[in-house]
Amino acid sequence: RSARIDRLVEIIEGPLFATRNAYHEEIMKAHALEMSRLLKLYHAAIYVCGAMFGVFPLVNRIMGEEVEFTGYFPFHTNDVLPFALALSFNTIVITFQAYGNVTLDCTIVAFFAHSKIQLQMLRYNLEHLVDRNWTKLDTKINNTSVPKTFIDIEDAAFGELLRKRIAHCVEHYKIIVWFTNEVETVFGESMVVQFFVMAWVICMTVYKIAGLSLFSAELVTMAIYLCCMLAQLFIYCFYGTQVKYESEFINHSLYCCDW
Repeated sequence: RSARIDRLVEIIEGPLFATRNAYHEEIMKAHALEMSRLLKLYHAAIYVCGAMFGVFPLVNRIMGEEVEFTGYFPFHTNDVLPFALALSFNTIVITFQAYGNVTLDCTIVAFFAHSKIQLQMLRYNLEHLVDRNWTKLDTKINNTSVPKTFIDIEDAAFGELLRKRIAHCVEHYKIIVWFTNEVETVFGESMVVQFFVMAWVICMTVYKIAGLSLFSAELVTMAIYLCCMLAQLFIYCFYGTQVKYESEFINHSLYCCDW
């Protein structure tokens, strides 16, 4: 499976997914910035959540309440040192587990988001099929010079160039379809398990929140945790919908070019 993921990365870095004009570069930079911000926001959320999982038992202990850790320890945690060890272990493990989940989520989402960007690039190419802004691509797919005007459809040079442009769009579309299907195949099982686990965790979290005091430290912790789980569910649905949305407008984009 790791080899298939490496293959996906090779496709992203390959010539068919490369930028060809200023618009391509603009949306690709916006995509990179969006993914970077999403990852940083997600990391910040898990660090805050992990810190809160360490804070609320400490607050409860200071207030004289009984502290129950979500795990088994082969020693009593009533004394200060065992309590500190158990608290540190719990906080570190929870944070690392969350970090692993975030890495998986953002990796899968980034692949789907890249499919969306490639569909946007393909739509732009189809909408500007007869424009003269393909110079960077034409130098790679055609050895002849670009015709100065595109007004005569029967011109041999233009006809050959147009044929190669259409062929490039077809190849681009085919590799996008393969790329998206491959992402679904590679990560499909993990996404199904993830959705079932998230649904169960969200239900249990809401149930636990219902029994907490409104001004307790644990309520804040569980609320942040619930937001993280809902965001985890949201990003899958959002970017998957974006891919579906862009793919539905490919035929429309073809008819938007200068016929």
